[in-house]
Amino acid sequence: MKPESALQRSIRHYLTLNGIDSVAVPNGAHLSGDATARARQMNAMKADGLMVGFPDLLLYPRRIAAIGHFEIKTEGGKLSPAQKTCIAWLEGRGHRVAVIRSIDDARDTLTAWGWLHPAPDCVK
Repeated sequence: MKPESALQRSIRHYLTLNGIDSVAVPNGAHLSGDATARARQMNAMKADGLMVGFPDLLLYPRRIAAIGHFEIKTEGGKLSPAQKTCIAWLEGRGHRVAVIRSIDDARDTLTAWGWLHPAPDCVK
């Protein structure tokens, strides 16, 4: 399994534990066949609505009516030009979007969005 896939699965598990449902967007699907067959498949998926660069996960918190987007990247992973364009497009429409590289990033982002409440400091 690719490191980004493993990270995405662990983040989805974390989201579920915190009352947030998520849906994966399979933009990184592996196409089969030769170059011509793959081009035909990609063109068909685009005609069906695929948007190159769309974030990996759609987020739906169970307690509030909201939608968020996570683009999952491993440490050192860079956004493609299409991903940057798509993120700007979503944010320009008022959507919440974040690039997530760890469970800590997910927690911090969800807390900043008001979807999670920070854990209280322990009193000693």
